[in-house]
Amino acid sequence: MAQLCIFGGHEGELGPEQRVYFTMFGGCELRRPTLGRQLLARYESDRNGRPPRRPQVIVTLFGGTELTHPTLAEEFLDLNEVLSKGTIPRVDCDRYFAELDQGHIVDVTTITLFGSFEGTSVPKENAEVDALALHRHLGNISDRSGEVLQLGIGLTGAERRAVLRQAVGATA
Repeated sequence: MAQLCIFGGHEGELGPEQRVYFTMFGGCELRRPTLGRQLLARYESDRNGRPPRRPQVIVTLFGGTELTHPTLAEEFLDLNEVLSKGTIPRVDCDRYFAELDQGHIVDVTTITLFGSFEGTSVPKENAEVDALALHRHLGNISDRSGEVLQLGIGLTGAERRAVLRQAVGATA
């Protein structure tokens, strides 16, 4: 499947299915899937015997493309749901976390000519704080988990995942 963006803009989510994103003379903002969705997609591909990695190809010509992480609140809610429901066996979950640390679940190939590509953007601090405040107010995130998640604002990679796992552990 292909997503074309020429002389315009596109904002969307980077899904688990193989896709080509082509941006020319415009802008494309894609949000990475949450950790919970990545783990679930990996588990489903193992159960169905499909290859776990489907490369996403991002081509940018004379424009800009930005890959951003979901907010910590979104990450927490999805991961907490996957782990609390037992959708994925704990042994598989630990293995998938190790694969994530090695970068083996989401595979992105990029080609950028006369433009820009930002692949590790985290949400703005205000967006993170607002999302955490909203979900704490609604009761979706406990005070203890919210405090832990606040420590993860601005972090990427394994540090961000460690904060998320700690926050999910704080709810148990």
